[in-house]
Parts: sequence; structure tokens; C-alpha cells
Amino acid sequence: MLVTGVVLAAGAGRRMGTPKGLLRRPDGTSWAAAAAGLLTGAGCSPVLVTVGAQADRVRATLPPGVRAVEVPDWSRGPGAGVARALADPAVRAADAVLLLLVDLPHVDLAGVRTVLMHAHAGALVRAVDRGRPGHPVLLGREHLDTAAAACAGGSGLRGFLAGAEVLEVPVGGSADDVDVPGDLPRDLP
Repeated sequence: MLVTGVVLAAGAGRRMGTPKGLLRRPDGTSWAAAAAGLLTGAGCSPVLVTVGAQADRVRATLPPGVRAVEVPDWSRGPGAGVARALADPAVRAADAVLLLLVDLPHVDLAGVRTVLMHAHAGALVRAVDRGRPGHPVLLGREHLDTAAAACAGGSGLRGFLAGAEVLEVPVGGSADDVDVPGDLPRDLP
């Protein structure tokens, strides 16, 4: 089963004051690189990271083998990055794509694998935490065109997923995105 992994990191992080892909873990790893490492460690191949705001700086933090996907229209909203990622040839060649937001520092390898274990061409899976929808989200090849069309206006996958039959799997931290400096976790390794 070929699953392409995508880290969604193209936004400006206006409320944070910087693109979230540029935030650093205590060991100095960028959040974009850490999220890409999770997807690689879980078995996704290839792994892509969407870049938009401060693209060159985010791209410079990525580990070898992880490819940046340019999102020139990133300011339109989260759907712009999703749409660019879903149009990428690596995604189109895969059986499924696993999407992860860059600002979920408590999602771990076990959580990513919990979603990934449901991968197949017809899959539509999302992580949930305490009843709240989160990420990663797994889209089988059969859903790519419909999902891409839903993102064309700049909104993300929320509306598409709300109207579909989605398998929800529990993943701790999957709904705890970090939006403002006060949300930054103090307990990261």
C-alpha cells in the first residue's frame, strides 16, 4: 500500500506571529521537520510539506528526502495548501494520502500509525480526540477529486468530511492545534 504523507505548513501563522512550520522543538528541530519525520517514521513515502508564507525559510528546515510543495496562493486559506498537495503527482500515484497539520505537536508516531493502518484506495479516515475532529486525515485515491474540488474555494476539508461517511479513530492530541503563543506546549521532548 503506497501512502504519500503531506504536512500542511503553508500558512503565515498570523496569530502566532510566525509561520508554525518555523517554530522549534526544544532540540532545535522545526515543527515542519518534526511532522515530516512522524510521517516518514510511520511509513509514508514520499513525504511532502506545503510551503507558502516564508517558504524559503521553512524549506531550509526540512530533512533530506522530504520535498516542499509550493503554495503561491497560500493566503486564500487552508484549502489552498490541501488543493496543491492533492494535485501533486506523488499524491496522484499513491493509493492514499495522509494529511497532517504542522501545528499538532502532541500527535505522536503511534497516533499516526493508528490512522495509517486503515489505508486503502477507498479510505476516508480522521483522527478524533475526546470527540473533537482532528488530524491526521487519510484520503484514499477514490476521494481525491471530490476532496480537491471541496478545497478549491480556499476552505479546508472540514465541509467535505462533514458530508461524508468517515471512519473516526481515537488519537490523543489530534485536535489540540497551537494557534497563539499562549498555546505553546512546555512538555515537548
